[in-house]
Amino acid sequence: WEYTLDTRAWTQVISARGSAPSPHWRHSLIALGDRLVLFGGRGRSALHCFDLQRRRWSDLLTVSGVFPPARAYHVAIPYGGGVIIFGGVGSADEFLNDTVLLRVWP
Repeated sequence: WEYTLDTRAWTQVISARGSAPSPHWRHSLIALGDRLVLFGGRGRSALHCFDLQRRRWSDLLTVSGVFPPARAYHVAIPYGGGVIIFGGVGSADEFLNDTVLLRVWP
């Protein structure tokens, strides 16, 4: 779905290409330039990218840094061309108190 601020309306994105990720919950989705970066969710430790210009999903991001373990309920913010991930709840329902910087490229 896509929300247009000018018209304040939602429209379904039908023309998206690529393999959309399976449904996630308790994940993060942040804008990073002209891309949306989806991370984590209950029992997941994967990055997915949606290119807003090309309207294409991709899960083939190059990542530098330590890749964080699966988590939900975490915080993610854009930072310097990358993503900072903080905290959350791990796969074994443990509370996480770590901070990771991932630099991502499509």
